[in-house]
Amino acid sequence: MSAVGENSKGFWWVIGIPLVLYAVLTSSGSNTPTSLPQPTGTPPSPETGPIFVNITNTNPKVEKAIVHVVETDETDTFDQGLLSLTACTNGQYISVWAPGYYILTFPCVDGLTGPYNVQLEPINATDNSGYQWIDAGPNSTQPRNCAGCHSGTLPGLDEYHEWDKDGHSKVFVSPYFGTTYMGTNINGQQSQQIQWSILGDGQKIYPILDPMKPDYGAGYHLDYPVSNGNCAFCHVPASFPGTLQEMNISTLISSSLGKHVNAVTEGVTCDVCHKVTDVLVGKDQLPYDDRPGLLSMSIVRPVSDEIFAYGPLGYQSTLGANAKSTCYPVFSESKFCAACHYGKFANVEIYGSYKEWLDSSYSKKYVDSVSGTENSNYRSCQDCHMLYNQQIEGTFPSQRSACSDTNLEFRNFSHNMMNYGTDPDNPSREIPLLVKDAAQITLEPRLEAGQIKIKATVHNTGAGHKFPTDSPLRHLILLIEARDWRNNLLTQTGGPMVPVWAAPDYGGYAGEIYANILKDKDTNLAPTFAYWNPAETAWQGADTRLVPGVPAQSEYSFAAPYDRSARITAKLIYRKAFINVAYKKGWPLANLDVKVTEVVMECTGFGAVPENIECHVVQP
Repeated sequence: MSAVGENSKGFWWVIGIPLVLYAVLTSSGSNTPTSLPQPTGTPPSPETGPIFVNITNTNPKVEKAIVHVVETDETDTFDQGLLSLTACTNGQYISVWAPGYYILTFPCVDGLTGPYNVQLEPINATDNSGYQWIDAGPNSTQPRNCAGCHSGTLPGLDEYHEWDKDGHSKVFVSPYFGTTYMGTNINGQQSQQIQWSILGDGQKIYPILDPMKPDYGAGYHLDYPVSNGNCAFCHVPASFPGTLQEMNISTLISSSLGKHVNAVTEGVTCDVCHKVTDVLVGKDQLPYDDRPGLLSMSIVRPVSDEIFAYGPLGYQSTLGANAKSTCYPVFSESKFCAACHYGKFANVEIYGSYKEWLDSSYSKKYVDSVSGTENSNYRSCQDCHMLYNQQIEGTFPSQRSACSDTNLEFRNFSHNMMNYGTDPDNPSREIPLLVKDAAQITLEPRLEAGQIKIKATVHNTGAGHKFPTDSPLRHLILLIEARDWRNNLLTQTGGPMVPVWAAPDYGGYAGEIYANILKDKDTNLAPTFAYWNPAETAWQGADTRLVPGVPAQSEYSFAAPYDRSARITAKLIYRKAFINVAYKKGWPLANLDVKVTEVVMECTGFGAVPENIECHVVQP
């Protein structure tokens, strides 16, 4: 090892985030360094290195570890058996992490002679099935909750409000889930109860419903009133293991009234994610069909009444009473998301964003597996959905990885995963900004045989999976429009039209639907959203969604006006659900304009013979 540590990273710098309650934490004894002098309270002054940290564990001996000066770029890994730092000063803290151990954080001390001798505490790997999940929200009836420290009360820690905006906090209380599960509309009015007929060979026959009774759409609880199904393992993960013991999810929906009451009703709540150590996948890197959601996750819940969390950082930036944490690489791996973002029912893929990512070029971590050269174009789910404003371009996967000594920048993670914020076109509402501009449209008009011909190309430029993804109710509507100089609509003479069944308000307009259309095998109803019943692709090629890196092209013809010039507009609209389902359930349509593109084709010489007419395209 060199005098300052061959693996020591960068020049130290301080951003001044305070560390609090250190004395309370270290009073627990086992998490305190052995015989370390305590801070004197004197004004900070630089202590220049080498500063050594010696891990004294012998049974077993720690073979891999990372040391940080907290909130700086000063870090080192084991190099010839020592951890070395260049600089540290009073007021700063050192964190030491090793796989299988809790993170140990302690204060720097000026003038310390000899190394910092530390004893790391092994993680208790016994999962406590009786653990009571900690609530995220401040309205918790528990004496502690995540919002207490993570809602802006400490500098830089506002994860609670970010999560509260995000869809993960709404996957249980959302009317989309509640009405779909219960078979009601948003006013609580219920569709007809399903009475299945069973033939002698065991085949189920879907009954003919009374057409005179109101239809508020399908519901899992109507079809299977005595079973919770698999929904809970993603939508109500904090009910685990209660879901295995037939906790009544329908009663929970009715009693919570669309509000967060406790951790169970908070959907994908903080404490569940931060108890995950790994996700089980097969050789194909996909979760097993019979292990949805939490069933594919390896979780470890503490045996004592302590605050403990797994996360992506190998250091602690804040300390609390009895607080412990450690680092796991899975927090920066896309497979963390796989268990709930890939799912097959009756051998038909329903939710597929994780597999779609696997099939894309974004999932390739290495340029080639032989050399191990990293691919700078690799993007994990977290790279797109959890970063703030860090610049990814030009960085490599290892520089963004959890528990990595080369990760000196990507340490702060937004929990507003779809980046919900103010719609730039309508400041009165919030939208998922990651959907906005996720696709681009190119228009290439030309004059041909007295008609205006338009080639429209739509590119998925903003998603590392198909767009839209997951729920097959989500779809895009492409509208193509041509007008003359008086603003009169030109008549479409060729090309595809928006189907009436998909978007009756736009049915017959020039355009396309980009969607994954499934149909119910028993009823032939399409598009279906009762995915708990056997479903299948509605027809060959029914999945027309936008694939990353694959342009979707369509061509249109319009009758040319006298002067042959035209203004052409293309609009791409995102909807969470098909309009007929939304009307039955009472869901808002909430159109979101992903992209609007406009070009003008100007022609000259229109009074001459056709071959003398010249046209060119300009931006309006």
